[in-house]
Amino acid sequence: MLNSLSIKASFIIQGVFLLFLSASFGAEPMRLSLEQAVQVALERNLELKAKKEELGVAEGRVIRADLFLQSNPELGGDVGNFKVIRGEPAFARNQTNYGFSLNQEFEIGGQPRYRREAAQRNLEKVNFEVSDLERIIRFRVSELFLKLLNAQAKIKQAEQIVDFRSRLYEASKTRLSLGDIPEVQVIVAEFELNKAKSDLISFQREYEELLSRLRTELALEGVDFVGDLTRQPFPLSFDELLKSALEKRPDLAAFDREKKVTEAEELLTRAERIPNVTLGAFYERAKQEGGYIAGGRISIPIPLWDRKQAELRQALALKSIANINYLNLRQSIEKAVRAAYERFKLSEKDLSLYPGEVMKRFGENLELNQKAYQEGQIGLSEVILFQNQVIEARLKFLDTLTNYNLSLAELKLQAGIE
Repeated sequence: MLNSLSIKASFIIQGVFLLFLSASFGAEPMRLSLEQAVQVALERNLELKAKKEELGVAEGRVIRADLFLQSNPELGGDVGNFKVIRGEPAFARNQTNYGFSLNQEFEIGGQPRYRREAAQRNLEKVNFEVSDLERIIRFRVSELFLKLLNAQAKIKQAEQIVDFRSRLYEASKTRLSLGDIPEVQVIVAEFELNKAKSDLISFQREYEELLSRLRTELALEGVDFVGDLTRQPFPLSFDELLKSALEKRPDLAAFDREKKVTEAEELLTRAERIPNVTLGAFYERAKQEGGYIAGGRISIPIPLWDRKQAELRQALALKSIANINYLNLRQSIEKAVRAAYERFKLSEKDLSLYPGEVMKRFGENLELNQKAYQEGQIGLSEVILFQNQVIEARLKFLDTLTNYNLSLAELKLQAGIE
């Protein structure tokens, strides 16, 4: 019940959040940060909604297990006709007899305790599965968001390069009119301008594709995203990350609860091998005798053929499977955390090769280089060569910074850190 209330409260809060965004931006497209995009995805993702409905199934199992008795009492009745077919004719008449009984089956092998244990552990397992799906959705949105920021930054740079190449083309035409350069340099400048425009279109195409995928992930149209690629330090060691993963990963916790479910179900099956007892009371009226019979009865099935052999074998197999799956996932988590940590350290080392101050001076140097060409101090080939080097360095820096953030997001995913 508490789980259902918390889920409904979460839906209400997130719905109010979306209404607030819509009211704030009016007819303008909503502009979401990474945190806001994640919240919207968690609210609107249909796969997650379906998974949360499984909580209702698990809660129903708990309700069933908490019943005082697993079977309802059985009320029976009978009526019969007694007719004398021998003896004096005075007694050769019909007599109607009737009776009724009430029976109730009782479990005596401790089954209720194991059944409640299995149901409760199953509810915990489904809760962890919901949390794990939220973790995966959070990473999917983060991954697309970071790639989208990368495409945005490349578009911004490409627009700047188009501006530089346009000015370079105009400067080359001016110098041609002054007889300062040959016509072929104007052709080369025009080619470089068209190439810059083509690169811009390619980046815009990539951006639109990523934007469409992210909107699909959020199940929300007419929304834009804002943010910046940053260098976020992450000081945790591998041992700390592995400890966090083993303690916080919801998928591992779900597998652990599955182990407990199968253990309880094995004990339940063993308990069910003890026959249940059925107690009852009955009353029978016999008119021809002028009296009645009242009493009680007890019945116990004899486990001669079916001693739950098949059910016990299945329970043991499921218990073994759950243990193997848990150990396998635990080993896989350690490998995944180690691999993600190594990739992150490499991306961190790669990013350290690009000091922030050096990257900021690139724009100033481009302006100086452009001005030098306009004043006739350097040739076209030198301008283009320098600009291409700057473009290549900037693109490499953007990709390196993006890979750093993606590696960090994957590391947090594997370590179970939100």
